Amino acid sequence: MLLKRKGDLETMALAKDPSTQAVPPEVAPLPPQQPTPIVQSPEFTSGSQKPPVIQRVQLPEHPTSQAPVVSKVTSLREAPAKLDDSEEFTPTSWLNEVFMEAVRLNASDIHIIPERDYTSVRFRVDGIINEVAKWDIDYHEMVISRIKIISGLQVVEKNVPQDGHLELLFEQSKTAAPGTASLNFRVSTMPTINGEAAVLRVLSKESSVLNLEQVGLSDKALFTLRKILQRGHGVILMTGYSGSGKTTTMYAAMNEIDAAQKVIITLEDPVEYRVPMVQQSQVNPLVGYHFDTGLKAILRQDPDVIMIGEIRDDETANIAMRLAMVGRLVLTTIHTNSISGALTRVMDMGISKSVISTAFMGVVAERLVRKICPACRQEAAPPYELMNMFGIEWPSDQKVYAGRGCDACGHTGFVDRIGIFEILEIDPAFIDIMLKDNQAAALEEHVRGHVVETLRDDGFDKVRRGITTLEEVIRATI
Repeated sequence: MLLKRKGDLETMALAKDPSTQAVPPEVAPLPPQQPTPIVQSPEFTSGSQKPPVIQRVQLPEHPTSQAPVVSKVTSLREAPAKLDDSEEFTPTSWLNEVFMEAVRLNASDIHIIPERDYTSVRFRVDGIINEVAKWDIDYHEMVISRIKIISGLQVVEKNVPQDGHLELLFEQSKTAAPGTASLNFRVSTMPTINGEAAVLRVLSKESSVLNLEQVGLSDKALFTLRKILQRGHGVILMTGYSGSGKTTTMYAAMNEIDAAQKVIITLEDPVEYRVPMVQQSQVNPLVGYHFDTGLKAILRQDPDVIMIGEIRDDETANIAMRLAMVGRLVLTTIHTNSISGALTRVMDMGISKSVISTAFMGVVAERLVRKICPACRQEAAPPYELMNMFGIEWPSDQKVYAGRGCDACGHTGFVDRIGIFEILEIDPAFIDIMLKDNQAAALEEHVRGHVVETLRDDGFDKVRRGITTLEEVIRATI
């Protein structure tokens, strides 16, 4: 098989699936009754309204929190053109091997892309995507059909994109800690010239929500953000490009609020983390349940804090501002590259300057950089060519570090990621600028001069502390 983990797998598919009737002797079979799924919000897809099917596979013996041995996967392994007679192909078994490796490597995205002569399987780990396996193209359509079935999508519809959801339950092996873990994916299929491509993005891993110290905020930024949260009203906007950690930081900020003393309601698409004592709602465009309609209903639920997954349109932005102006705390995100760009984007949505200056309490910009592997960190030379390219100076007496590469990090020199931040607290000077005409340049200048730290300054501080590299900071802030 592809990823050399067939002995670790236990395929537990639907009772009616003929491809999943054999159970390895060393693994106890599941009880005949249907297991109770974990509590989850309703899932909706563009192709079907059926609930997602829950698959069950066997967890690897080693905990996923350990540093993964990436060397077995990052090297490209090419599937044989024809399977051996001793190996029986099923789409379920191949997909389960992929899911197992994704769990082991802590991948954030799985890409299954058809090429002309083979299927490419790629993982995104710590923001970097690598091809980890090749499949015979003859089996591609069967694998995509299996993904559609377990994600509640239309199998026969192959000419239009579809979106769905998949939840996996992983039964712990006898040698691992007891219990059951879950993994949720947002599934997207799209027709290409070589066939349908599928991308599965990990939404949650049944882990607790991080706190603000864990996401990477510096002491000054942490103090400022907590100060803004203490006000208890207004809009706190998280901005950055897709995959920059905005939602994780927003949940960490929400985690600062005592849910036992406040009514917290979220409106998301999809729900990425499940939080106790928080009313979490997922939009459903198929039945007309959009962000704007959900926000209109939320006010009648008597909330203290409202978390909106993303501001996507003018009406959602207007309702969010009105909610903030009547004494609610609103946490939300928007896709822009900078704080000033986020404010300009909100104005482009038709929000008046007076409303923005009154409703906004703070704006947080974020990027993610890879962390140096602590097992192989060593002193390194600064990247002078890259620094000259972008006009960056670095003190000659200031050390920099890098990972030389080891088994713990898969010889990449990096393990996991951390955020770098800049935070703007709204003050009277900002309000004066917002109320004036032709204020774009002045707004940018004010932001540069009043943020707690710039993204690059925060990144350089993490370089000096040996957390990340100059190359990572430059890449994330150019």
